[in-house]
Amino acid sequence: MKLSEGVEAAIHCTALLAQLEEGKTMPASALAEYHGLSQSYLLKHLKALAGAGILESVPGPHGGYRLARLSEQIT
Repeated sequence: MKLSEGVEAAIHCTALLAQLEEGKTMPASALAEYHGLSQSYLLKHLKALAGAGILESVPGPHGGYRLARLSEQIT
């Protein structure tokens, strides 16, 4: 199966976010820079994951994305 670049990056972002300490977030801009993608392109996929309950979007100056639940609870 071939995955699109955005879907693959979203999977990698989810794996990166699983490594964060509980309660910490990572901004979409940092995730996009790490993967060499535009922020607007990656946001489309991150928002889809947030809508599916995989990620949580945290607003504010120290906001960003984090897993919506413990990684052990995501299948």
